[in-house]
Amino acid sequence: MATHALAEAPILLGARPAAGLAVPGPRPAPRPRPAPGPRARPAPGLLPAERLLPVLPELAGLFPGGGLPRGGTVLLGPATDPATGPAPGSDTLLGSTWGVSRPTSAAANRVPGLTSLLLSLLAGTSSRGHWCAVVGLPALGFAAAAELGVDLGRLVLVPRPGSEGRWQSVVATLLETVDLVCLAPDTPVRSVDARRLAARARERCSTLLVLDAAAPAGGGLGAGSPARPGRIMTCWPGPSDLRCAVRTSSWSGLERGHGLLSSRQLEAEVGGRGAASRPRRGLLRLPA
Repeated sequence: MATHALAEAPILLGARPAAGLAVPGPRPAPRPRPAPGPRARPAPGLLPAERLLPVLPELAGLFPGGGLPRGGTVLLGPATDPATGPAPGSDTLLGSTWGVSRPTSAAANRVPGLTSLLLSLLAGTSSRGHWCAVVGLPALGFAAAAELGVDLGRLVLVPRPGSEGRWQSVVATLLETVDLVCLAPDTPVRSVDARRLAARARERCSTLLVLDAAAPAGGGLGAGSPARPGRIMTCWPGPSDLRCAVRTSSWSGLERGHGLLSSRQLEAEVGGRGAASRPRRGLLRLPA
């Protein structure tokens, strides 16, 4: 009885056991030490699967880790640096809806194929059960989105988020509750607002996708120093972790004077920082 009681009593650190009494039971076997050798390290630049949002299989090879980074900012815009102009063959349109005091649609400024690439990214994420939101794109076609695979039941659309001072709150609120938020501004965003939204996405582990519309310099809200005529300026001042672009866009199906459009082919490019410092290109075929 006494031995059993002592066996169940707590053992005090530094106390010696009573003479002649021993705690019954076998001693635990010593743990084997691991054999010395190099430790396995994760591949540099790759993100764990839980820190990625899925994309279509055709686009997975363009992104580090095979998906959109959670907590990151992804810029969808011109294929080259804004200071050097658009990429050859991209047919950038320079018509502008300049002077609007809030982010709305700037379809006239957009490189052909950017909206299709956006819908493809939304399709890869929403079709896997993740919520997406699009802010400032009232001309978004639901039929085209559904045809490319977007789950409309998991898509939140805010076509006109409001004037200056309100749209920032709308985007920040969506970043707290939605996995992928797309912002489509058509006027330059202030640097302080861009940094705050990028920080909110990083804190909430959401992905901020900015559909940047290139526009001619020399007008609009937030224009800084004067620029030479013809220079292309973007609306998003940064920061961004990845940059997606459409190098070329072509249609197939039409012959000489007859036929129907059957498909569209985009050459997409993804670059950025770290593992994405060397841009990757790939072809994406879409239905007409």
